[in-house]
Amino acid sequence: MKGKPEQAFDRDRSSHRFLWNYGAPVPRIVAEGKGYFAVQDAGASLTKVCADKSVTSTEKLRACRAAGQALARLHAMDLTHGRPAFRDMCWDGRQMRFIDFEYFTPTKAGRLRKARDLGIAILSSLAQGGMGLYYAYSVLSAYVAPRGRKPKALPVPYPVPVRNSHPRIR
Repeated sequence: MKGKPEQAFDRDRSSHRFLWNYGAPVPRIVAEGKGYFAVQDAGASLTKVCADKSVTSTEKLRACRAAGQALARLHAMDLTHGRPAFRDMCWDGRQMRFIDFEYFTPTKAGRLRKARDLGIAILSSLAQGGMGLYYAYSVLSAYVAPRGRKPKALPVPYPVPVRNSHPRIR
């Protein structure tokens, strides 16, 4: 479905190696050969972390902040992931690492590609269910924090009455 699988695999492996050598947050390659490569354990995908009922909300939000920081770090290197969905971000309880680079391009990234990356990460966080808005806020606030902006606290959700400016018709 994505073209020739051998070429896609070689592109993923070479992209991973490129990013590792560049100092990007990716797991180290521990073994490789013709048709395979293995990376160190980078933890569970952010999708699994956010769905795991045994993980506290505080830890889930901490992982999402780490995702925003890792994405900001990658963008500060003038690189983009290409499709940083929650399933392509791994959390081991200490650090966030990216995997799956089928859409990675090893060229200087402009604002549009960085915005696309951030948009995909935010949409992926919103797709995580009831806490999605909080995950999105954590990713975004951590992403902008290195730029010197201090994030405001997200208010606790509660029903807000909606006022209709039109009078009732009786």
